Amino acid sequence: MLQPPPKSEDKKASQDSAALTALKCAYQVMQQRIISNPKDMIAIVLFGTNETKVTDIRLPDSHCYLLTDLEVPAADDVKALRGLVEEGEDADRILAPSKQPPDMVMLLRLVLHLFQTRAPNFGSRRLFIITDDDDPCAGMKRNPSWDPAVGAKDIHDHGCTIELFPITHGDSKFDTSKFYDVGVV
Repeated sequence: MLQPPPKSEDKKASQDSAALTALKCAYQVMQQRIISNPKDMIAIVLFGTNETKVTDIRLPDSHCYLLTDLEVPAADDVKALRGLVEEGEDADRILAPSKQPPDMVMLLRLVLHLFQTRAPNFGSRRLFIITDDDDPCAGMKRNPSWDPAVGAKDIHDHGCTIELFPITHGDSKFDTSKFYDVGVV
C-alpha cells in the first residue's frame, strides 16, 4: 500500500502508491464535506507506517499515524493534506512503511478511542479501511483478551460501521476470507 507501483511504459499508469492515491481521494472528500456538511468530523489514520503518531492514548510502536485528528476539518488540516498529496511535503517520512508487521488491534483501539472521546454522541460513525493486505494479522500471535474480531465488535457496539475498500495489484485477488470475513467488517 505504501510502496510505489512498478515502473510502467503506459503513460496513463499511476506513479503514486496506493496510499497516496487513497489520500488524494480523502483530500477531495474533505474539501467536499467542508462545503456540503460543514459539521462533519473527519480523521485520517495511516496504518502500517514506520513512524507512530497518536494523541491522548498510549499506543507505543503501534505504527499508526494520526494524520488529522477526529474533528471538523480546519483550514490547516486541508492545507497539510494538500501539501502531502500535491507537493509531497513529508511524504517520504510519513508514508515510510513499517519494517514490522502492523497490528490491526492497535488500529482498532485507536479508532475506538477517537470515537469515544471525540464523537461520543454522533449518530453516524464510519471507519473506512483502505488496504491491499488481505491478512494483516498473518503470523502474529492472537491476543485472546483483545483480538481484531473483538475489537471490530466493540467498534460496531459503539455504533460505528466498518467499510472495507480492498486494493489489488496486478492479477492478484483480495481474499476477504483470510481475515475480514470473520467479523471484522
